[in-house]
Amino acid sequence: MVISVINKKGGVGKTPFAFSIAKDLDMFLQSNDNSIIESIYPNKAKISKEPSLLENCVYDFGGFVDKGILDIVRQSDMLIIPCNELYNSILRTIETINEIQTLNKNIIVLVSDYKDEKDKNIIEEMLKSNLSDLEFFFFKHSKIIDNAMIAGLSFTELYNENVLSKLNYKNFFEEYNKLLHTLTKTKENKNVKKWA
Repeated sequence: MVISVINKKGGVGKTPFAFSIAKDLDMFLQSNDNSIIESIYPNKAKISKEPSLLENCVYDFGGFVDKGILDIVRQSDMLIIPCNELYNSILRTIETINEIQTLNKNIIVLVSDYKDEKDKNIIEEMLKSNLSDLEFFFFKHSKIIDNAMIAGLSFTELYNENVLSKLNYKNFFEEYNKLLHTLTKTKENKNVKKWA
């Protein structure tokens, strides 16, 4: 299975989500962007300006300019587009999706940092009025995103640390678990087709 986490907009949570998904699904992780992934995910993560296509890999792409990215996007089983509640982020997300939809229609949108229900409804209305037939996941603001990168732990590992973390991260983790379930089903369906 190949998953690409991509958005032309920076600061939307691409790396924490890509890292956490890779770790929780026991996949490799590649990025074309400078980050700490090689130190927090040793022997499974690589940073390269020319990422190579690998099976069982999550890609953290910070834009489309580097060689080979669009080919990997085209061949991905799932494209994950994180965005946050900022107006510019939503516009760049819509722009990103419009550009890559012609290459691959298997797209999931993650709203990674909304503040409250009013915020969520505005973002959802804006995205859904511009984008149709996409699956959306909504993650309320949580320190788990920053803490994953600081601790070098996936969202699942952070959630399971202790009773307090289960209370603090409950809502976020419930949505994340739905995302993992969706990705796992995609992986299982791919394996069924491969052996059919």
